[in-house]
Amino acid sequence: MLGSPLLLLALLAPPTGDSEPPASAAEPAPEAEGPQTDAQAPSVAEAEPEAPAQPPVESEPDSPQRDYEGPTAVDGPEPEPRPAPPLLDMDSPPRLEHCPEGSRCIELEPPAPEAEPTESSDGVMTIQPVPGIRTMPRVLSAIRGYPADEVAVLEKGRLRFQPGLQLRNQIGWTSDFPLDRTGEVYREGARTTGRLRWNPKLSWSNWLEVVGNVDFINGAWAPIGSTDPVLDEIIVTGQPPGHTQQLLLDPRELYATFTTPYIVIRAGQQSFTWGQGMLANDGNNVDRFGDMRFGGDSLGDIYERVLLATKPFAPGGGRLRDLVFAVGGDLVFRDERVQLTRGDLAGQALLVIRHDSSRHPGNSLGGYAVYRRQRTVDDDDLYPDDDDLEVGAFDLTGQGLYRVRSGFQLMGAFEGALIVGRTDNARDERGDHAVVQGGAVLRGYLGDHQHWLAGFDAGYASGDGNPDDRSINNFTFDAGHTVGLIMFNQVMGWRTARSEILANDPVLTGVPSNGTQFIPTRGGVSNALYVHPKARWAFRERLEVWGGPLVAAAPNPIVDPYAAQLNGGQPTTSLGGDGHRRYYGTELDLGLRGRFELDGLWLQAGLQGAVLFPGAGMANAQGEAGGPVGALWFRTEIRY
Repeated sequence: MLGSPLLLLALLAPPTGDSEPPASAAEPAPEAEGPQTDAQAPSVAEAEPEAPAQPPVESEPDSPQRDYEGPTAVDGPEPEPRPAPPLLDMDSPPRLEHCPEGSRCIELEPPAPEAEPTESSDGVMTIQPVPGIRTMPRVLSAIRGYPADEVAVLEKGRLRFQPGLQLRNQIGWTSDFPLDRTGEVYREGARTTGRLRWNPKLSWSNWLEVVGNVDFINGAWAPIGSTDPVLDEIIVTGQPPGHTQQLLLDPRELYATFTTPYIVIRAGQQSFTWGQGMLANDGNNVDRFGDMRFGGDSLGDIYERVLLATKPFAPGGGRLRDLVFAVGGDLVFRDERVQLTRGDLAGQALLVIRHDSSRHPGNSLGGYAVYRRQRTVDDDDLYPDDDDLEVGAFDLTGQGLYRVRSGFQLMGAFEGALIVGRTDNARDERGDHAVVQGGAVLRGYLGDHQHWLAGFDAGYASGDGNPDDRSINNFTFDAGHTVGLIMFNQVMGWRTARSEILANDPVLTGVPSNGTQFIPTRGGVSNALYVHPKARWAFRERLEVWGGPLVAAAPNPIVDPYAAQLNGGQPTTSLGGDGHRRYYGTELDLGLRGRFELDGLWLQAGLQGAVLFPGAGMANAQGEAGGPVGALWFRTEIRY
């Protein structure tokens, strides 16, 4: 099995175009020597108040903010013209994809200018809303970070500092469900998890930014481990779903970004998200106001990275001016398949091309190609040389918003990925295996994003119906891209983790198994085709309720390698059921979330609940799917 999210890239976004302020109203326009033309704006004293003449923007005859009914549509008069920006505008700092837990963070899709910063007498930066600006919907932008007007910022002169403090806690309960064909049952009941995060950011002018990120007591708070020996073995030696282990200290990021007029350079240890986070995910994308997702954050993918990005066509204007090109190289510090501190080595090289429309801000389309070579530590199984992987990944992602009329928008996003290559991680006496696997996600919504939305999330992850052939085809989403609350996150996550433990026991299987480390999904989606209709209602961006049914089935026969081996190689589920029966079931999800701000301190609390009705694809050998499985989580967060 190869479901590892591979390292992908953070990209440079185009300048927002707000680097040049409009001319002061106290400065009259130069006098015209001839008759007034459209290109000659009258002075304030001469202008007709009813219809002031406005000069056109030479590069774009139609103002992108006035004529585009998108996320930054502006009510009011036409803006003053601004000269074409340089290749990389120093006065409007470029933004990169990765945006961990922050705002003035560096992100791929530059958000609308939601607020204007002003400095108070004590040097503390405050935020004043900009009237008439309609922001990018949170359902699309929450994956990038918190809005600028929701992050505490201290500023003195050219020096800017974000404290980035956060305390998060979850208290949850999941009802009992069967784990395997032997009758073992998950019976953990209630537990609590959380983290304390410090994510400081220090920037000087517009050319240097230094970012750090460290978590304390990240993961399980209580209980630590389990009183059930079967579950405790999974937690201690296996690969369970997230938040079941604890990291007392988790150093996540320390990097610097240098911005010049022609290139952006970023170097250091970084986490990041590409697109919708299906393949590469920084672990910070869930449980934010307006995201309409369920579940919680994951550990995330972390890399030692050097990245260079530029916009070579910006000086010439035209449609190509918004193209961003980036190249980079990485040493993988941690992801689902590699841990540098354990002795694993994985390197990657990548190339990215992305278009972020300045005429239609927020609309974007991008793709990348990444090459990965990986060698993991010896797993002490029957085959000594089964530690190499060499693959290429290709990913295409995009998002967009269209304003039909005031108070009604259409919005959507997608990501698709293909991974091809070879590996001997699942080697047997016949040698290497080919890797061919793919996945895709799609989001589509309509409504008034500040009040109500209706739409769906959908996705596909390829499966592998024949674990004995020469090809590995099962694709697994990054665990940070959560789908629902129980089906994938809990039930399948724990069952696949249990299957790895069983498959590694030669007393049970009769022969030492190989490649079993790829069985667990860790809560990610694998071998699945799902649709998740949702609806959301919000009140004044402070209280929201959202939910809908999740329906999922398997595109390929459901095969548990251990159970199939005991059943003569026939497609068999982890409970011993018929693998040709592919309907996983239906899950009903509901969430409630509220937040409150007090002098830059944000308080958030929420409740998420779900009920899973298992289908035939989760049945045992007698065809019994079992009763409903429930879960309930209460979440709190304090952020400054």
